[in-house]
Amino acid sequence: MEDKETPYFIKIRGCINCSASKYHKERYGTDYGFDHALMCKCLFMNCNAYGINLTNPFLDPEEIIRLSKKENIRKYLINIKDAFEEYYEKLGISLDKLIRELLIKHH
Repeated sequence: MEDKETPYFIKIRGCINCSASKYHKERYGTDYGFDHALMCKCLFMNCNAYGINLTNPFLDPEEIIRLSKKENIRKYLINIKDAFEEYYEKLGISLDKLIRELLIKHH
């Protein structure tokens, strides 16, 4: 298996932890949205190559649980697991275990 570099948005555990999101919150009062200058960070960190940016942010499983009202949460978490599990494993995080723990803790 090819050793792929872990995407930045996974390394920082979601776009909410990116400086671009933090600056967006300071400027506009929201975590995400379009700002041409701030989206350069999404390009520079290669997040945009995955379709991830301030207008389409990646939400880490913990952030999803925090924001959720139980609406299609399991489906979204399974989609994250299917798409990015190998990168979480590189960080020493079992998505199966994390998802189970989060669902038990928050629901």
